[in-house]
Amino acid sequence: MLRKIRIILAALSFVGITLLLVGIGRDWWGWLPKLQMMPATLRLIGGAALGNIAAVLGILLVTLLAGRIYCSVICPLGVFQDIVLWIRRTLGKVFPKSKALRKRFKFNRECRWVRYPVAALAIAGIISGLQIVVALLEPYSAYGRMIRSLVGGGPAPLLIAAGVTFVAVVLCAWLWGRAYCNTICPVGTVLGCVSRYQFFGVKVDEDKCIKCGACSRICKSSCIEEGTLRIDYSRCVDCFDCIGACKQGAIGFGKTSRRSGHDSSSDPVISTGAKRSGESPLNQEISRQARNDSAGTRQARNDKDGGGRRRFLATGAMLIGTGIAASAQNMKLDGGLAELQPKTPRKRIPRLVPPGATGLKAFYDSCTACQLCITHCPSGVLRPSTDLEHFLQPQMGYENGFCRPECTACSEVCPAGAIRPVAKDAKTLIRIGTAKVNPFICLSASGEERCGACARHCPTGAISMVDVDGTLRPVVAEEQCIGCGKCEYLCPVRPESAISVVGLEEHIMK
Repeated sequence: MLRKIRIILAALSFVGITLLLVGIGRDWWGWLPKLQMMPATLRLIGGAALGNIAAVLGILLVTLLAGRIYCSVICPLGVFQDIVLWIRRTLGKVFPKSKALRKRFKFNRECRWVRYPVAALAIAGIISGLQIVVALLEPYSAYGRMIRSLVGGGPAPLLIAAGVTFVAVVLCAWLWGRAYCNTICPVGTVLGCVSRYQFFGVKVDEDKCIKCGACSRICKSSCIEEGTLRIDYSRCVDCFDCIGACKQGAIGFGKTSRRSGHDSSSDPVISTGAKRSGESPLNQEISRQARNDSAGTRQARNDKDGGGRRRFLATGAMLIGTGIAASAQNMKLDGGLAELQPKTPRKRIPRLVPPGATGLKAFYDSCTACQLCITHCPSGVLRPSTDLEHFLQPQMGYENGFCRPECTACSEVCPAGAIRPVAKDAKTLIRIGTAKVNPFICLSASGEERCGACARHCPTGAISMVDVDGTLRPVVAEEQCIGCGKCEYLCPVRPESAISVVGLEEHIMK
């Protein structure tokens, strides 16, 4: 029953987050990314509100009480690995003679020389502001980039990073189960340090256990040592596969117990039964018979579960990947006749970051490059950066649209607090940049023709057409300009607009 409940909750969470990452259901699923451990921690560091504190403390408390339920229910990258493993097991039933598909797991000690240095590297990245490290290692953001690349494409660096992550995660899951979670993922390592001391978890009844090893062979975390009843709780993700695999009913979920003086840092945690020094001849014979069961029988027993719900999870993920149509492209024709030359992206120094970011440093120190704001930007203003300093983090550009004063989508979905919530009526009071006119290519300033598109469309009235020596030229009142980019987007000059917006290092409230 526990396993079925876990699968249902994981399916709902996974489908919800995936839909959100492709731009669907912000009002329904928008709260799910805020439960992700790394973004919630960055929000806490950046200036915690009560909800941010509750999210982090809630995850840690649940982990301390019942283990790493977060990793098997809330984390989308963790659930994705379960899907990969389910596919492998399903194919193993279709092709029973394939040893690669019917491969069993076995107990492996934690790979500390990789696990803890990687976690330390991620923590150092947060402290030092080296966000490229955090962005590449954070599991939720890694999954977000994979979905963004699949559905919306993007620049080559984004596709490469997403592709490498996809191959690494799929390969680890296919061959070693949850090895990625317990070796590479810094969130898994941190939660594993807490779950070593969990109060409730999977435990073994030594009076019922015949040491057949079925639990060890089904354990995707490779944390159950066959024959000794030892469970490494720091790597157990509470998938409950072992409970369903035990034909004797010797494995359950309850209060854990430990031997006095046990050093959890050097040895796996001991479950309810201590290691027995010997077995009776009867138990030895039973164990021998259990080990001699046919591989097909054991696999059928191990895979007996809520198969319908597994199929639902996989089918839902497949539909998401194939059923979402791309957003409609902006019109490229002027009056349906003359084809317009597209505008080229321009290098902005300082950069532009969205209202709610408060400034460049605050934004880039908190952003994990999950691509969620880029997905939900209806105007196509946000796009991934390709430089190493801000690798895959969002930047603004007005070649395809402008930042609409009534739109606050990015501030609503940002899970890491890099873009803080902004009220719609307050957005026009935030200055994120200033428009500058290039008189050498401006149509009005050069006297070629009277244009004035920037002045007509400015939502704050910051641009006026002023008569200079008999020629009307656009003049920008900087204290009124909010940097929305409407003037730059609608400027008819190509390939670079005659008026462009330069970002502010620190945003200003008018």
